[in-house]
Amino acid sequence: MKRILNMCWMVFLVMLFSTARNQASAQVEASVSYQTFYDDLSPYGEWIDYPEYGYVWHPDVNDFRPYSTGGHWVWTDDYGWMWASNYDWGWAPFHYGRWLYDDFYGWVWVPGYEWSPAWVEWRTGGDYYGWAPLGPGIDISLNFSFGRYSPPYNYWCFVPRNYILSPRVYDYCLPQSQNTVIINNTTIINNYDRSRNAFVTGPGRSEVERYTGRINPFVLRESSRPGRSEFRRNTVSIFRPGVQRNENNRFAPRNFERYNGQNGNAFQRRDQGIANTNNNGERRNGFERRDQNNGRIEQRNNRNNNINGNVFERRQQEINRQQEQSANEQRRNGNPFGRRQQDMNRDNNIRRQQAEQKNNFEQQQRENGNVERRQNEMRQQQEIRRQQLEQQNNIERAQRENRNAFERRQNEMRQQQDMQRQQQQQRNNFGQRQNEMRQQENQRVQQMRQQQQQEQRRQVDQQRQNNGFERRQQQFNQQSQQQRSNSFQQRQEQSQGNGNGNGNGRGHGRHGHD
Repeated sequence: MKRILNMCWMVFLVMLFSTARNQASAQVEASVSYQTFYDDLSPYGEWIDYPEYGYVWHPDVNDFRPYSTGGHWVWTDDYGWMWASNYDWGWAPFHYGRWLYDDFYGWVWVPGYEWSPAWVEWRTGGDYYGWAPLGPGIDISLNFSFGRYSPPYNYWCFVPRNYILSPRVYDYCLPQSQNTVIINNTTIINNYDRSRNAFVTGPGRSEVERYTGRINPFVLRESSRPGRSEFRRNTVSIFRPGVQRNENNRFAPRNFERYNGQNGNAFQRRDQGIANTNNNGERRNGFERRDQNNGRIEQRNNRNNNINGNVFERRQQEINRQQEQSANEQRRNGNPFGRRQQDMNRDNNIRRQQAEQKNNFEQQQRENGNVERRQNEMRQQQEIRRQQLEQQNNIERAQRENRNAFERRQNEMRQQQDMQRQQQQQRNNFGQRQNEMRQQENQRVQQMRQQQQQEQRRQVDQQRQNNGFERRQQQFNQQSQQQRSNSFQQRQEQSQGNGNGNGNGRGHGRHGHD
């Protein structure tokens, strides 16, 4: 019976393991193409036909910085440091491809085939951790060294080491004006590796725990649909499909802008009618095309050019109206000289109006540039104020902690002093009791000595009294004995005297004496 149960249990485990492997393989086998990137990211930004890298993507996010805004760092057991994005589109640009900074357009993303927890380079030193997105064209191979690649200073984001795991890590990023100084006082972390066929780098867990305390690691789970990173207890789920390495020339965004290098910071819009191309309107690998954004870029460009465009159109209409009026007058007058004069005046007016239009347009561009500069200055001032406020809060927090620590030390010292006073008082009380006991003992000894002395005196006095009585008794006995002896002698003498004189003289003498 036991063997049958064991065999059934083993069969169940084998089936469960095979089911888990099938599910895992199904997740790993999920694949997308560049067209998926083009379709899924279009609602959240603009695609640009960039001269060197083809189609690149710019997110519609104010003050955006990759691996800084809208996300935070988490530690995973399998891949080390991973960027967990709060954006719905964060599954793609932060784990595939590279980031590039354009002077006019800002940060743009260049798609790529390989997945990584974060395509960044790390620095450490001076109580800071810093990271910067890797630019396009950087090939991570066995012979690669971060020391050979130096991202620009504005690519870096530096935070104090104890805030590296903060869910709002961007709030602790230092101003970019300090990056050059910090870069000169930090070193590259060159310990990159490939874990589970993915690029992995960053500071070691044990090193970071010295500044942040114990790190709670997360287990990476693969999600079945795109979206932001999802957390559940100690797991983080992220969409991680494989990217098909097909020729991407046949893939293109539905709407994109072409960069015009002659006009510097101007983009010309070109709409691509790629409807029903390669997919015939069907869903691709579980993704639906998002056609809501077809006219959004054009509307934004029109809004940006409304001021200059409307002014130009109004002035052009005035010029045309004036030209028509002049032609009508010439036809009515029929004067050749007048017509030539009118033509000259009309040409002069046109040139003057064109010059004024050009000057106004250039002045408006300068004013727009001044507005942008003022906005940038205001942002920098706000950032500086925020940093100052944060520094002030940190100083006040440190002062409060110092005051609390000082008060705790003072309280501990007071408690120790109180304990010492109590111990000293106990010792004093014990000494007093010892002295009192000694005094009482001395008093008892003195009393006993006095009693002994008194007893001795009494005994001596009594002995003296006894000796005097005995002496008096002896004297009295001696006196009485002497008296008796004297009286006896006298009687003898008398008796002898009477016997010798008369024989009856005794009788007479006694009688006559009587």
